[in-house]
Amino acid sequence: MGANSKHIARALMDEAKDGLPKVEVEVIPAGEKVKIEIEAEDFTSLRAALNSFLGWAYCADGVLDNG
Repeated sequence: MGANSKHIARALMDEAKDGLPKVEVEVIPAGEKVKIEIEAEDFTSLRAALNSFLGWAYCADGVLDNG
């Protein structure tokens, strides 16, 4: 993520604020990395949130790299 990490974290924070059912998410910019903390009520919710946030981060990084 590198130079894009601050922008990606900001975009993911908006998603985390939406109040996902059964999941609490905190997005933390950490230098050139983004830390995503996910706490879920069950494994299925954890997996769904993890897949969503990693996919959104990957997509945002691609958009920022390709303008």
